[in-house]
Amino acid sequence: MGKPLLKTLTVVAVGVGSVAICLVGYCQNNQRQYQQRVEYAQTAIASETDSIASLKKEVASLYLNEDRTFLKAGITADDISQLVGKLSMIKVSGEEYGIEENALPADAKEIQKQKQAIDDELKDIEAKQKIQEATDKLFTKGVSNWQKAENDVIIKKDLKETDVGSIRENLNFFEDDKWTALVKEYLGFADAQLDRVTKLQKEFDRMLKDDKVTDAVTYENYLSAVDSISKIRNKDLKEKYTKLAETVASQMGYAGYYDNTTDTATTGDGYSDSMMDSSETDSESYY
Repeated sequence: MGKPLLKTLTVVAVGVGSVAICLVGYCQNNQRQYQQRVEYAQTAIASETDSIASLKKEVASLYLNEDRTFLKAGITADDISQLVGKLSMIKVSGEEYGIEENALPADAKEIQKQKQAIDDELKDIEAKQKIQEATDKLFTKGVSNWQKAENDVIIKKDLKETDVGSIRENLNFFEDDKWTALVKEYLGFADAQLDRVTKLQKEFDRMLKDDKVTDAVTYENYLSAVDSISKIRNKDLKEKYTKLAETVASQMGYAGYYDNTTDTATTGDGYSDSMMDSSETDSESYY
């Protein structure tokens, strides 16, 4: 009876000892691996300093000049995404290396701040690029100058007020500066051209019903519409309202007058003469 008990206790003791040895070995191995991660982090983060410096230069290259207000022409979403990808590859936190923050090298916090600053700047650049891209899409040939407003833009024929309005709403997330002022100028050009078209449409809705003239037609209204049509820049819209004006003219006995008016009211490139006069200061200069 005594020998089986002693044998059992011996087996238990050996088992406990084996488990203890395994636990000690496991802990030592974990400690060794942790220390290796710490050493690797210290070496890797030191090299990330150069990566941060290089990335700063690449981000700066997205701007037109050193004041970092205007983006360089031709910047695309892909250009920005590539830099975002490069930034994500830079590891500077303890979590990324599987170690405690206090095990990081002394300069890690400073590098973390620089990485966060680059991340914030890239987000700002991305938002600007999206707004510029959306603004470009308001016009048939986009915006020609993203440093100084050029009133040579032509709205698309299917442009809607909501298209312009959504861009203006997104601008509210930015602080007012030269860049936001520039975007607002281009939105103003689009608003003015769109307003002219909207008013013309309402006028012809009054003057024509089922392609027949109404009692609302007067010679003055007709002349006002003709003058407004001469200032429309979009060729498709100009053609649309020219046909409507011709319908009114033919039914009211004004035939022949419209053609003579448009020949002398517009220049060869489709812009009205008044639009080409840079001395204009009132709202008409937007049209």
